[in-house]
Amino acid sequence: MKALKWIAVLPASVLALILANLIWRLLHSITVSRFIDPDSWLNLIFFDIMSSAIASAAFVYAGAFIAPNYKKETALVLTILISMISGASLFIVNVMTAEYFSNIGIVAGIVGAVACYIEVQRAEKEKENE
Repeated sequence: MKALKWIAVLPASVLALILANLIWRLLHSITVSRFIDPDSWLNLIFFDIMSSAIASAAFVYAGAFIAPNYKKETALVLTILISMISGASLFIVNVMTAEYFSNIGIVAGIVGAVACYIEVQRAEKEKENE
């Protein structure tokens, strides 16, 4: 049973990333998008930055939640993985295209993953102290 959970860590993390991104974008389009100009900074913050941060945090949290053991280490590996993928996309965005506003969302994704890792680490320390 533990082997199946370990096999499911990465696919579940990717699924959580996709679902969190879709749910955030759906909620944005239902609620806020009617009242905010699509070209404004506020829309950039709500749409790109928050969706990247939430999706990356969901990626790390889902993997740490599903992992049967070594949750802190799993969260660290997933944080490094999403940071490497984000770093590669940061390189691609800057070299291949001139879409510099995408950099903000990419960095926000890394910040979201690191924040989630810190929270997983804090929660695991609390469990150990109990």
